[in-house]
Amino acid sequence: MKGVREGWGRLWVCWTLCAASFPGIAADNGAALFAERCAPCHQPQGQGLDGRYPPLTHLEDWLATEDGRHYIARVVMHGFAGPIEVGEQTYDGLMLTYRWRLKDPQIMAVLNYVAETLNTPPSGYVPFDLSLLGSIRAQKMPDAEVMALRNRLPAR
Repeated sequence: MKGVREGWGRLWVCWTLCAASFPGIAADNGAALFAERCAPCHQPQGQGLDGRYPPLTHLEDWLATEDGRHYIARVVMHGFAGPIEVGEQTYDGLMLTYRWRLKDPQIMAVLNYVAETLNTPPSGYVPFDLSLLGSIRAQKMPDAEVMALRNRLPAR
C-alpha cells in the first residue's frame, strides 16, 4: 500500500508541476484566459476593434474608483448590449456574459490582467477580488442601470 501511495504522490507532484508550466491549464492565469476569451474581440493588446468592440486600454481613471471597478466587473460578469462611446468612436458590439462561462477566480484573473498589464495601475489602485465579484454575481442590473453607472464615470 505504501508503494501505491508514493506512486500517486509522485504523480500528483508531476501533474502540479506540469500544470504550472502550461498557462492554459492554470485556471487563474489571466493572460491565457484573456488570449482565449477576450482577445478574439478586443484584440491581443486590448486595442479593440473599430465600431464593434471597445479598447480595454486607458482605463486608469476607472480603475482608480470603486464605481469604475464595479462597472468593469459588472459588464464582464453580466454582459452588456447597446452602443457605447469611447472618445469619438461609437462601439455597438455585444458583450457576452461570463457569469456562466468562467468561475469567479478566472474572472478575477482576467480583470487583474487587463488592469495591471494592458493598463498602468493608478495610484491607490485596488486589485479586483473575490468579494467584489461575489457581490456583483448576486446582483443582476438592467442594462439601463449599467449605462447610468457608466455615465457617472470619467469620459474615456
